[in-house]
Amino acid sequence: MLCLTASIPLQAQINTDNVILMGRNALSLDDYLSAIHHFNQVIEAKPHLYQAYYYRAYAKFSLEDYAGAEADCTAALHLNPYMPEVYQLRGLCRIHHSNYQGAIDDYTHSLEEEPDDQSSLYNRALCRLELKDFTTADQEIDSMLSKWRNFQRAFIVKAQIQMELKDTVQAMAWIDSLLHLNPYEEQAWSFKGRYALSQGNYALADSCLSEAIDLKPSHFDNYIARAQARHGLNRFSDALRDYDKTIQLVPEHFIAHYNRGLLRALVGDKNRAIEDFDFVLSVEPEDIIAIYNRALLREETGNYTGAIKDYTQLIQEYPNFVYGYMARANCRRKIGDVKGALNDESFVMRSHLDLKYNRNKRKPTKQLRKRNDHSLDHYQDLVEETPDTTNRFVNQLIGKVQNKKVKQELLPPYTLDFRTLANAKGYRPTGYMPEVDRLNRQNILELQLSFEATNERKYPIDRLEKALTTLQRKGEGNKDSHLLLALLQTALYNYDAALEEINRTLAADSTNFLAYLQRSALHQALQQLEAGKVSQQPAIEDMGFAAPRFNLIQLAMTDLNRAIALADRNPYLYYNRACLYAQMRQLDKAVQDFSKAIALDTQLTEAYYNRAVIYLQQNKIDSAIPDLSKAGENGLYKAYSLLKQASLLKRKENLQREQEKRQTEKK
Repeated sequence: MLCLTASIPLQAQINTDNVILMGRNALSLDDYLSAIHHFNQVIEAKPHLYQAYYYRAYAKFSLEDYAGAEADCTAALHLNPYMPEVYQLRGLCRIHHSNYQGAIDDYTHSLEEEPDDQSSLYNRALCRLELKDFTTADQEIDSMLSKWRNFQRAFIVKAQIQMELKDTVQAMAWIDSLLHLNPYEEQAWSFKGRYALSQGNYALADSCLSEAIDLKPSHFDNYIARAQARHGLNRFSDALRDYDKTIQLVPEHFIAHYNRGLLRALVGDKNRAIEDFDFVLSVEPEDIIAIYNRALLREETGNYTGAIKDYTQLIQEYPNFVYGYMARANCRRKIGDVKGALNDESFVMRSHLDLKYNRNKRKPTKQLRKRNDHSLDHYQDLVEETPDTTNRFVNQLIGKVQNKKVKQELLPPYTLDFRTLANAKGYRPTGYMPEVDRLNRQNILELQLSFEATNERKYPIDRLEKALTTLQRKGEGNKDSHLLLALLQTALYNYDAALEEINRTLAADSTNFLAYLQRSALHQALQQLEAGKVSQQPAIEDMGFAAPRFNLIQLAMTDLNRAIALADRNPYLYYNRACLYAQMRQLDKAVQDFSKAIALDTQLTEAYYNRAVIYLQQNKIDSAIPDLSKAGENGLYKAYSLLKQASLLKRKENLQREQEKRQTEKK
């Protein structure tokens, strides 16, 4: 009998082989979220199966969670260090984090198991190229060509190496050899077209890039380059069509909007040019040349108030920019602000410059400027595409969860609520507390309590009112009656009545931490009501409107502290206090409490997410990324959207750091 019962738990375990198969099927359908869910189940049941970590890493990689994917690869390799495909995937993750040496190490491990793996050899050579180890990269590519004479991607790398070594003749010889081998190789035509563009040979650039576009119409970067070539040929309408096509393929493409705005301004399409610069400034509000261009366009289209705003921002950045004062003075006169105009004109006179109010007309320019070149003299120059700008949009697939727009907002605190199927839509985090379970088992109410992190209450009012009436008729027959009455009154938004019931609960039992938790939530709800009243009064101090009755936020904090003193191992209490600290803008304390909550419950997804949001607000991107990865892994899929935002910010930081380093080296 003992042997029989001992075997029952084994029979009850999930069939991990079937779940892995379900996860792999989800991967094949590009359903990465379902795949992660399946592999989570396998890892929970059998944490020693390296395959589950590897497959989950692949799903995370596809969602652009490179940090999470790398961590899963490392876990898989800890269990089985002899899997070349895992090293290869981790190498790709490290490339995305610009850890090229780490990627080289991984590809070297992969090649120890599979010496002739073409992708590992190729990617390792690319990493050496990124580290400017041109000699070794060249040797490795030569070795590949000795094995695979017609390996076409190797020709491209050889050409790039020769370009880096300033041997353009050899570089183009490799490209011509590739086109002789395969005249339908899009990368070769693109390479040749871009080189022609850099040399000012716009006709050849146009021809080569057109070949590349015919072969791969979805490669948006070729349209950008061809637009610049056609601009150089004064074929402005054709150039505009190329920018339109780029934006059709990638609506958020920064350079396409920027250059299209410049070109629209040049051809006189000023209002639509303003639309492009509005987009540019929504992405980079401090781009001073975009501000200058929009100021000029607003002035030309009669939006003098908007122009004044832009010129003012310019003058704040460049206090001695005389033309800015002159232009702002003109705009101020247009709207009747004579005093402001005189102030600006007096500055111009004091500068002792004999200038007439005259601006040169826009004219075609073939110059390209770097994106970080903010010299106002170059305000008409097209912006050059950079590797960073291109990489921002590589591998974007329509419909991927990480591409959805998500605001950096905290998830709400956990509150006691009533469970209903109507509340089950979307991500609805539910916590477990034995005390809530005990209340439900007593069946005092027909309704079931839940403990959820949500601001929504959609329970049918008629059922709440019926439950309230029934419980009030029963009287005080149960010690939990007042607490349940408080919860019903809260659900019906009768906060004052709820507060009275909570106080009765605590008068009877001052150790009831649920009552303190609920009273804290009530204080916060009352504070929001007071804030709403205040926000509706334009001049509250003149209208005799009463100030909030109490410092309700402080009362809420006091109650949470009491609850924690009574139940200091409850992670949800620390989570709620962290949310309150965040509301009070005490971000460091909020992070500390989110960390305490995570230490007590390593699966508390909302704590990871909220801590990451605060890290992003503090510009601690490296700290935010692993938290967002964990939140996404646990099923909070909008975390992947913020993860992508954080990764873009990190990439931008790295690019700026590299540019500053190069500028320092030049000096």
